[in-house]
Formats: sequence, C-alpha cells, structure tokens
Amino acid sequence: MHVFKSKIDNWVLVCLLLSISACLMGASAAFMVGGIANYVFAAIILLAGAGLPVWLYTSTQYIVSGDELEIISGPFSWNIPIQSIKSIQETQSAVTSPALSFDRLEIAYDDDKFIIISPVDKMKFIQKLGSEKFIATGKRARPQADGKAAKKSLKKNKINRKNSQT
Repeated sequence: MHVFKSKIDNWVLVCLLLSISACLMGASAAFMVGGIANYVFAAIILLAGAGLPVWLYTSTQYIVSGDELEIISGPFSWNIPIQSIKSIQETQSAVTSPALSFDRLEIAYDDDKFIIISPVDKMKFIQKLGSEKFIATGKRARPQADGKAAKKSLKKNKINRKNSQT
C-alpha cells in the first residue's frame, strides 16, 4: 500500500484561512446575540464553514494498494480498480475535484468517467499504478514503457503548454 498526499497550493491555504476567519466572525456574532437558536446556528456555521475545509485539507490523499486506487477527501471517497484506468494526463482544469493544487492529473476510467487529483509526487504515483498505464498527450493516449518515459512526457506537456501560452 502506497499513500500519496495531495499537493497543496498556497491559494488553498489562503481560502482556508479566510473561510475559518469568516466563520469565527459569524459564530461570535451569533454567540453575542445569545439564545439557544443562535448557539445552534453558531455551531452549524463552525462545523460547516471551518470544520469541513479543515477536514478536506488534512485528509485528501490517494492510496494505491494491490489492484485498487482509493481517493479520500474529507467525507468523500472513490474506489477505482486500476485495471479500469484508461488514461492519465496532466491538466490544470478548475473542475471541482479531490485535488488541492492546479498541478493535476486527470484519470479517465471505465468508459466515460474521470477524476482529477494532485499527488505531490506525480511520477512516483504513476509508477505505482503500473508502467503499462497510459500517459495521454492531448487527445491521444500512448503507452509508456517505464517511469522515465512518463516523466519525459509530463515535462514535454509542460513545455508545450508554456509555448502555446506565449
């Protein structure tokens, strides 16, 4: 079993701190007003607005064990059989996903499903899934012989993206 934590961008930390600050201000205002209803409201604000983001931040991880990829992010989890993975490609998509960074991998599996993740060590993660997996460049996927070839492909994708932005 190999556990990979999610890479975390600084903007996520800023959002987390802002969320907690706003919730603390709202809860303190409710406590100041007093009353049972306001105390319950303050507790809900703290749990939902501060507790959930902290839970997501501390628990987002990707576990490769045997023939399965397990993705955990707070109260959410996904179990994906490794054999069902069709392709893996780099992306910077802003789609909501169990990824705390924009340095992401999109994993296509089954016939029409995909999930986006952001492991700290993408190359080691890909290697643990199996070298026979696919690294997609654009819309075509091509098999990689080993981890070095996969690393070259990821670097080439970054260079192509930078060149296309200029």
